[in-house]
Amino acid sequence: MRKLVSVIAAATIMLIALCASGAVGSTGVVTAQEAAVVPSPPEQVAAAETTSGPSFTQGVSVTDAHRTATIDRWGIQRIEVPAAWDAARSFAPVLVAVIDTGIDPCVPFATRVKAGIDFSGSGSTDDEHGHGTHMAGTIAAIAPNASFVNLKVADKRGRCETDTVAKAIRWAADRGAQVINVSLEVEPTKALQSAVEHASAVGAIVVAAAGNSGSSRPAYPAAYTDALAVAGTNEADKLAILSNHGDWVDIAAPGFKVYSELPDGEFGLETGTSPAAAHVSGVAALALGVAEDTNGNGHTADEVRHALESGAGPLLQTGTGSGIVNALQTVKALCQAS
Repeated sequence: MRKLVSVIAAATIMLIALCASGAVGSTGVVTAQEAAVVPSPPEQVAAAETTSGPSFTQGVSVTDAHRTATIDRWGIQRIEVPAAWDAARSFAPVLVAVIDTGIDPCVPFATRVKAGIDFSGSGSTDDEHGHGTHMAGTIAAIAPNASFVNLKVADKRGRCETDTVAKAIRWAADRGAQVINVSLEVEPTKALQSAVEHASAVGAIVVAAAGNSGSSRPAYPAAYTDALAVAGTNEADKLAILSNHGDWVDIAAPGFKVYSELPDGEFGLETGTSPAAAHVSGVAALALGVAEDTNGNGHTADEVRHALESGAGPLLQTGTGSGIVNALQTVKALCQAS
């Protein structure tokens, strides 16, 4: 039985979650110090090796059960995700790194969480806050082809350090993460900028929340050129309450009363640019599942980012970049290009 819990983000909540799982299998929790010297994460998180079963080997098709589970998620319907599923016969597996508060080990998509690294110092990759689980749930619902690596950077109060986030971004990029969801805001540093630039250079898409101060003040890492900065919208296609906006924002996505998983079998609502970023990460993962390297540079992140922005629907609200992300138009553009 699902228990609904309301989780409404306030302006003071700086953390904007990603997702991952507290389950790391027989290897146990890997600390940030251990991760620095391990050549690959526990359970092999390279995209070609993290998935299991025939569906991931041959491409993932969307099931009726998956469709039914997303009917009540207004954001997924608004950005035409079900139509995007129909536009492609199947989607190749994609690895998503979730940099957040961790993820509950008992979520319905727990088998898709392939590894967990504790960068927070808490000694566990479990989600003691709830934010990371909520973000992961949205990504998982949009992209059934996504598997996850859980990079826990924040404690049970949602607090984290810039250097920790920078290390997690770089670590994820070096281990083959194709999408890096950063639903959080921290102070800008050279190390953080360098990590985002490095991730982009090796072919990862860094999706970051634009922040919840209700202003045009740049938030980081979202405001870095190589990150995809995401503002939040409501059901009327206007800015979600407290969403940042500005000429540094790249795109927008649903970020008002978004329904998703929480720890302990609960479900809840969250408002802010955190769930907005999760929507874009989900669409990015779906798009990477059909994209081809048309310019021969060795990865498809640039093709996908172009499709995300060019396929977005214009909004009357200024400061929302290309507009609201549209999964159908993004996938169609990439299918036609291939």
